[in-house]
Amino acid sequence: MAERTVEVGGRQVTVVASESKSWVRSPVDFMRLIVSAVAVGLSVLGLSYLQGTAAGLSGDFAEITRTAPGFFTLSIYATFDVVASLIPMAVLIWILVRRRWRLLGLYFLTSTIVSFVFTLLSGPIQARVPQVPNPPDDLPSWATELVWTPEGIGSLAAALVVSAPWMSRRWRRTAWVLLLAVIPSEMLVGLDAPSGLLVGLAVGWFVGSATVVAFGAPQRNPTAVDVVDGLASSGLVLTELRRAGVDARGSTPYFGVGADGRAYFVKVLGVDERSADLMFRVYRWLRLSGVGDERPFSSLRRAVEHEAMVSAMAERAGVLTPPIVAPVALKDDSMALVYERVDGRSLDGVETSEINDSVLRGVWEQVAILRQQRIAHRDLRSANVFLTASGRPMLIDFGFGEVAADDLLLDQDVAQLVMSTAVDVGAERAVDAAVDVLGPQAVAAAAPRMQPLTLAGATQAALKKDKKLLGEVHVRVVERTELQEVELAKVERVKPRTVLYAAMLFVAVWVLIPQFADLPRVLEQVRGANWAWAVPAVVFSLLTYLGAALALSASVKQRLSVARTTLVTLGGSFVNRVTPAKVGGIALNMRYLQKQGVDPAIAASSIGLYQGVGIVVHLSLLVTFGLWAGRTVSVSEFLPSGTIIFVISAVVLVLIGVAIGIPKVRKAFRTTVRPQLAKIRASFMDLLRSPGRLVMLVLGSAILTLSYIGALWASIQAFGGGIPIAGIAVVFLAGASIASAAPTPGGIGAVEAALVAGLTALGLASTVAVPAVFFYRLATFWLPVLPGWIGFTVLQRRGDI
Repeated sequence: MAERTVEVGGRQVTVVASESKSWVRSPVDFMRLIVSAVAVGLSVLGLSYLQGTAAGLSGDFAEITRTAPGFFTLSIYATFDVVASLIPMAVLIWILVRRRWRLLGLYFLTSTIVSFVFTLLSGPIQARVPQVPNPPDDLPSWATELVWTPEGIGSLAAALVVSAPWMSRRWRRTAWVLLLAVIPSEMLVGLDAPSGLLVGLAVGWFVGSATVVAFGAPQRNPTAVDVVDGLASSGLVLTELRRAGVDARGSTPYFGVGADGRAYFVKVLGVDERSADLMFRVYRWLRLSGVGDERPFSSLRRAVEHEAMVSAMAERAGVLTPPIVAPVALKDDSMALVYERVDGRSLDGVETSEINDSVLRGVWEQVAILRQQRIAHRDLRSANVFLTASGRPMLIDFGFGEVAADDLLLDQDVAQLVMSTAVDVGAERAVDAAVDVLGPQAVAAAAPRMQPLTLAGATQAALKKDKKLLGEVHVRVVERTELQEVELAKVERVKPRTVLYAAMLFVAVWVLIPQFADLPRVLEQVRGANWAWAVPAVVFSLLTYLGAALALSASVKQRLSVARTTLVTLGGSFVNRVTPAKVGGIALNMRYLQKQGVDPAIAASSIGLYQGVGIVVHLSLLVTFGLWAGRTVSVSEFLPSGTIIFVISAVVLVLIGVAIGIPKVRKAFRTTVRPQLAKIRASFMDLLRSPGRLVMLVLGSAILTLSYIGALWASIQAFGGGIPIAGIAVVFLAGASIASAAPTPGGIGAVEAALVAGLTALGLASTVAVPAVFFYRLATFWLPVLPGWIGFTVLQRRGDI
């Protein structure tokens, strides 16, 4: 950190802080990206399904136009549309004058992306935008020439988003008001319906937000000089301000020295910290319940005032905590909290040997005072316990604190502190200290909340490293209280995996619903099915497990029993039904190979080789059947257009480029992916020296894939057939590749949607495709579950897994 001297109010102030000019990604940027993505989705839904509403709204505005004086409506139109049309030029001139060359590049990049997007989407958008009823025919030529298009309004929105970090709040608001006013002003003169312009606005907002997230933006938090100037304007004159290297979650910490020689701790909070707090609270509200979270404050000022109030009340109650000096307003709506500085260290930075029983007892005595006054700290972790130079513990950082707290919040404090101190001193000493001061009843009441989801991130990370610690704490709590066992409270409202599953199923059902439009004919097709084809469909389904067993056996040098390995792959059909993306099957195969004496590292590389060869065989069959099908059916109808393929490829390449540019991704590739690839390569080179194993591995993979194709073919024949097997193979191979990305167990929903869409695209009637696909999934996905469970149980009893 650089040291420099600045002059503030006629005084020389020493500033020691790194004033980085690097571009960063802040929580505000990610929040804006999420909200803009939702806006795009809502605008597209409105464009597709609210055409009548948009037309009616346009008609109402047209009626207003006919009854209002023409001069009045044209004046409004000219005021907003003409001025808004000058914004891009004004921004460009400002960029050139200020020489913001990087911003200039982003300005043109976003405009190019928006133009490219609407080049692709202009046709579908125009087809869905309703015509304005009775448009005016007496408008002057200049008015009709100024009509805004979705592309134009999107480009301007994107430009405003990327320019926002350099613009003052007043100019940002003015520009956005003018831009948003364009939509009703055009409706007022009867030139356009709102739906297309809203799509353009949302897309531009999203493109600009994505650009800021990808490339970053200048830091918006107050600099050290801003802090010195803001404190001086509030009467607190400093002679020195130094960046503090301490844990201050949600803020930027400084150490300061006043003109009177007093030492201060300055906690600075800006718009980024406010946004991070909002995102954190929203995430917890969506995922957790019964954890006592309150609604976020209306502004950063209210949050800072609340923290100052809680801290002052805790000090007044007798809790050892640094005295609050004053909250201070800084520029750009930022705030600072100034405390008297106390020499010492946070408990998480103290050697374990220094945390003796006296220190632990002192910490819990402070917590006891808080409980007596019904004050909840809400972030009681080792980092917020301060050990002074004299060895006395203090509680700091009441940023999440609550007064008049209920028992739930007070119990949450106890649970957090027990678990956090257990990380440092062990379960026995942590629990004993809490029981000795608070009593067994208080600790017993907090026990149900001693679980990872209710704890701070640092404590959760520590529990992941020491997986036995949580259980040891629970055991010690039972020993020191009257509890028979620790029954954990249900605090998880919904799991992220559940949300993902629901979203995937919603998309799949949305795709499949149109196929059931002719449900009576589908039922008639089912009643007339030739169920003799069920036998080959089931036989092909069973052959998939034999093929998988042959391939898995060939992936290792050890000689494996084909029968036992087939039972393992059948057991995988059971565990894969409750895990995403075949994770359970992979783990089962790993366990089986290790039980057969295969080294864990070799087992992992062998499974990677087994999957890699399977992918090569899958792609080879796709090319082969694609060439064959090209002579019998029009495969081009099944494939997306060249433009869509180009867009998808471009997006993938951009994402890869962005990922490569992230240091953590490169590090993960070097430390995790590259070593695994090296092991797979070594296994492959070893496989090449064993032609028999290579043939068996390729043959097993081919049997696996071809059997699935055969099962789908037999299912289609049961309902009347209609397309050659080559086309069926292409649909399965392509559809399976797409559906494999679905996180749902066995690709539920995604597989059905992909297969039905592919078969109908090749000309198979939906009344045949829908029952055939569902019967295929019954034979290959659902029927093997019971035999798989039996096989899994047998393997467990034998000790093979």
